[in-house]
Amino acid sequence: MTDRLLKVLGFGSSFWNIWRQEHAEVPIVLDGVDLSGMILTGIDFSGASLRGARLHATNLMNADLRRADFTNADLTEADLISAKLQGAVLKGATLKEADLLGADLGDAVYTLSDLTGALHVPEQ
Repeated sequence: MTDRLLKVLGFGSSFWNIWRQEHAEVPIVLDGVDLSGMILTGIDFSGASLRGARLHATNLMNADLRRADFTNADLTEADLISAKLQGAVLKGATLKEADLLGADLGDAVYTLSDLTGALHVPEQ
C-alpha cells in the first residue's frame, strides 16, 4: 500500500488532496518513507502516520497535518509555515532549523522533540 500512496503523492499536492477526498476510507500510513526535499505545499496529511519518516527540507507550508503522527520523524529544515498541526504527535521528532511561522500547534504533543535552531516556535 505504501508504494501506491507514494505513486499518488508523486503527482503533487493538488492531485493527492483530490485522491484523499475520493478515498477517505484509505488509512494513510507512510511510516519510514523518505519525502526529503519534496514540495508538498497545502498537502492533506491529516490523521496520517509518518512515524520515523524523513521530511528533511520538505515544504509543508499551509499543510493540513492535524492529528498526524510524526513520532521520531526527521523534519530538519522543514518549512511548516502556517501548517495546521493541531493534535499532531511530534514525540522525539527532529525539528532542527524548521520554520514554524504561523503554524498552529494547538494540542500538539512535541515533548522530547529537538527544536534546536527552529524558527518561530510557539510557546507551549
